[in-house]
Formats: sequence, structure tokens, C-alpha cells
Amino acid sequence: MQVSAEPEGPASIKRGRESENGRVELWSNLIGVFSARHVIATGEAAGLTLVSRGADPTFAGGTYEPPIQRIVVSNLMRGDVFFDVGANIGFFSLIAARCVGNDGQVYAFEPVPTNAAALVRSARLNGFDTIRVFPEAVAATSGRAELLLARHIGGAALASAATPPDVSGHLEVNVTSLDDALVQRRLRPPNLVKVDVEGAEIDVFRGMKETLRVHRPKIVYEVDDATRDGLDRKAGQIAGLLTSAGYVLTPLPPSYATQDWHVHHVFGEAH
Repeated sequence: MQVSAEPEGPASIKRGRESENGRVELWSNLIGVFSARHVIATGEAAGLTLVSRGADPTFAGGTYEPPIQRIVVSNLMRGDVFFDVGANIGFFSLIAARCVGNDGQVYAFEPVPTNAAALVRSARLNGFDTIRVFPEAVAATSGRAELLLARHIGGAALASAATPPDVSGHLEVNVTSLDDALVQRRLRPPNLVKVDVEGAEIDVFRGMKETLRVHRPKIVYEVDDATRDGLDRKAGQIAGLLTSAGYVLTPLPPSYATQDWHVHHVFGEAH
């Protein structure tokens, strides 16, 4: 993925991050006033409080993507580290935080400001100090990029990756690769990485080759497309990259009954 990048010194980087974090803090306060809170009814997130932003009701009902829920809880233990790449409003971040406990860590990457703010609010409401939210996109390289917003709460996409069918606007966002994030921010290495970034999945994996090589995390990811041919093309690219890195991939049961949009989830383990 090609993104624009300008060299920055340490002071300007710090100022930029402080400014961006301040915007997320402001959004979080507004979200707390205007968004509904729900206690999740069932599933692996049952009993947790979620700031919904009017999202898909399966979030609050606890029935959102059950195969991914099961992967998260069966592959995280106390003290583990979870990377939620394309975290949306944080449904899986909350489940992971419950799994890893006070000695673990959840790093959530979400470039849509209102989604990131809702996640921050939900983390506070549940007392999860272990969730750290980065209001930025993840791709192959670090820099700046155009994010296309969508009416669907989880449909925003980097312009270089895809155009949402319900595009509603755009904004410029910070972008990081996971390899850069680990080194520059001294993050703890992941045990499990979840990737759901609306067409940019291959670029996320291109930007974490060193993480895959050195730390060998388990991975779970989504591939989706309007057509079966498009889905197969994307899935094949990702499978080629990951299998060459020594990963064994297992397709997961379908999360959605409808065939109006093709969605594929895959779990990967290093061997």
C-alpha cells in the first residue's frame, strides 16, 4: 500500500500524537453523553457493557460472529497479548480483555474517531485498564492515508484498498505497520492478532512480516467482497503470503447466512 509520509522529528511526533489523543478524548466524552449503553446479553461477552453507537444489534445481543468469539477465548490465556486490528467499537477487544486479565494487554487499532472513542468509553465502563486504543489505520507502511467513511459502522476503508458501497465521506488518518508499532512504541508482542480492515488485510500482513517471523502469533482474519471471484482473489493472495511464512490456515464456519455479501473467516497457526 502506498501512503504519503513526511519525515518528523521526535517532538513533532509527540505533538501529533497528543493532538490526536486529545481528539479521541473529546469524542469519548461526547459518545458518553449521546450513545446508548448496552449490557451484552449472551455469548463470550455476556455481562460486559458496550457503547454501541447504533451498531448492528448482534453486538448488544452477543451473537456477533460467534466463530471469532470462540477463537478469541480459546486462544488467549491470562497474561497474553491481543492485537485487534480494525477494532470497530471494540466488541472483540472487550472479550480479549476479559480473557487476558490484569497481567495481559489489548492493543486496539481503529481509525474512525467515533468508533475509537466508543471503544475507549466501553473500556472505562468495564474497568479494563489493559485496553490501549490507537486511533489509526494499519497497513504495509507507516505514514498518512485517506480513509473513506461509510454509513455502515464497520465499513470504513483505506482509499488505496477499497471503496465502500455506502461511502459517506473521507478524512486523512495516521497509518502504521505492526512491525513499526512494536518497535517504535515498545509494544508487547502478540499471542493472537485479529485483522478485519475492509480490503486492506493483505497490506496488514505485509507490514507485519517481522512480527510473524519472530513472534509467530496466532492470527484470525476476515476477507470479504461483493463477488465470489473477488473474495477468492483476495483470499488467495493472503493465503500465499501466510503459508510462505510457515502458517497453516483453517477456514472457520460461516458467521453470516446471507449470500448478498461474501465473507470468509480464517484462523492461522505457525508450524
